Formats: sequence, C-alpha cells, structure tokens
Amino acid sequence: MIDLKGILINSNYKKETEELINIANLAYKHWETYWTGFNSTYVCEEILKDFENLNDFKFFIYGGFSSSQRSRIACFRGDNFPEEDALKSNFPAQGIKIIGNFLFDNATQDDFRSLLIENGLNQIKVGDIWTIGDRGAQGIIDNSDIKHLDEKIFYLRDVKVKVNVVGIDELQIPSGRSKKLVNTVEASTRLDAIASAGFRVSRTKIIERIENGMLRLNGSKVNKPTINLKIGDKLELENKGFIEILNLEITKRERWKVKLLRK
Repeated sequence: MIDLKGILINSNYKKETEELINIANLAYKHWETYWTGFNSTYVCEEILKDFENLNDFKFFIYGGFSSSQRSRIACFRGDNFPEEDALKSNFPAQGIKIIGNFLFDNATQDDFRSLLIENGLNQIKVGDIWTIGDRGAQGIIDNSDIKHLDEKIFYLRDVKVKVNVVGIDELQIPSGRSKKLVNTVEASTRLDAIASAGFRVSRTKIIERIENGMLRLNGSKVNKPTINLKIGDKLELENKGFIEILNLEITKRERWKVKLLRK
C-alpha cells in the first residue's frame, strides 16, 4: 500500500478524499479500476488537485454524461491505463425513471432525491436527478442493490409514482449548465445575500439551506448565514451548482458591487 495520509491531512474534503485514498490502494494492489461514490463534479475536481503529482495512479471523472453535476472518480494504476470509451461503457451505474403526475403538486430535484434515499439508497449512490416537466423525474444511480426499486410503487407526498430501472441510454439527458457571469449589487458581503443572488434562491430559503448544512464554503459546510465573504471564495449548494466570487467593490452609497462566476 502507498501512504497517502499527507493528502488527507491537508484536504478540505476529508471524507471524500479518504474514500479515494482507499480505492487508490485497492487499484494499486489488484491492478483493476475502482470507482468512488457520487459526489459533486466540482468536489471531484478539487480533490484530484491534491493527487495530480502522483505518477502511480491515474484518475477519470465521469457521471454518466458529459455535463453531469454529480460524478464518480475512477482510479487505476498509472501503468494500467484503460481507454476512456471502456471506462464510460463500464460505468457502474444505471438510469432510473420516476413516473407520476405532478401537475397539481409540483416536486423538485431535492424531493425525488429524498424519495430514493428514504427508500434505501445512500446519498453517494445517487448521481444527477432532473425533473421531466410535471411527469416525474429521471436520474442516474449506482448499479448495486437496486432490485428493490425496479417496477415498484412509492408515494411522494400524496402522488403515486412508479420507479423503473433502465439503461442510461434510455434517459432524456438534460442540457449542460454553461458557465455564467452574474453581476449584482448587495447591501453587504454576507453569505446569505451573495448566495441568494448567485444561486437565484430566495433569502429565506437560502438561510434555511445554510442552517441545514446544505451549503459549502471553500469545501467546508457552514451553518451561519452572517459570514462575510471575500474575493476568491467558492460556494457550493446541493443540486444548484457552484459560484465563485470574482470581485467585490464598494460603491459611493456604501453598497457592494459583486461579480460572480456560476457553473
């Protein structure tokens, strides 16, 4: 085994990094490819920055389609490099369709994700979930221990839904989220103000999500909406992507011009 504890000590994502260290040692020992669970694609990219100088290992980030917001990291020996097409075709995941009539009872990605978790799926086994109008949702999940979901009936609030496990190629893959510059003027540089503007979520809802630990600041969960932010800070909100603060400038009226990059 190769000692990678130094990477873990300095990581902002200790749980995710520890998982990658464990599978890296398995890959090195057994000459096979191993995959982590699903994490946000941004977190995967941040984690791998600490591994980029290790010649003993190679890594590949993939979530089932090119613009996925949640991905897994494949790890393999540096001298046993598989083809990218082989990694994608052997990606350990399945598609899922959650079919129901939500015309009069709108449901969000979070609602469908919670439904899967409440019915036996660990969060790291759930990839991207996206809604299909008012007819339900589709998504990508780990391909192990999912027989109890296929062809089963569940209830999301009062709406009856049927779950089908399918191939990823049978899904309606959503269009990718492109990078976008956001310019806004705020009364302060508080976390709740900037996150509300950047993620386009109401102030009340963003405070609720912060207090519930759903937002990360520079890799760490925070639960205080009053934190003042600075240039270079990066925010991640579950199922909403990421924003980076590019510039903060005080105006003559003592308000803040804020420039963000959302991705």
